[in-house]
Amino acid sequence: MPSVILNDTILKGTLSQKDSITLDGTFIGNITAEEIIVKDRGTINGNLNASVNIEVNGNVVGDLNSDKIHLTSFAKVRGKLSHKNLSVDEGAQLEITAQTRKRISNLNKE
Repeated sequence: MPSVILNDTILKGTLSQKDSITLDGTFIGNITAEEIIVKDRGTINGNLNASVNIEVNGNVVGDLNSDKIHLTSFAKVRGKLSHKNLSVDEGAQLEITAQTRKRISNLNKE
């Protein structure tokens, strides 16, 4: 079941969610989930680790690690990105280093 942190909420600590989490409030600490969505009023100071997807519309200071990362035109991100697929919309404000993880295929082995 997805979780939602509303815009008038301020939380500190470590958050681990089995499914998806949507953040529209302030979170200080690290978050791990299947999918993490940071809404336009969301502010995160910590690392985000998602097995499937991270979408950022708000502010993140920290490292992002996921197979897929989408930074919208409203995103403000400072940190390191580790991903297989990255999409950045025009207008996103970034201070990042990025590392693309390659998928290893067994097709070339004899």
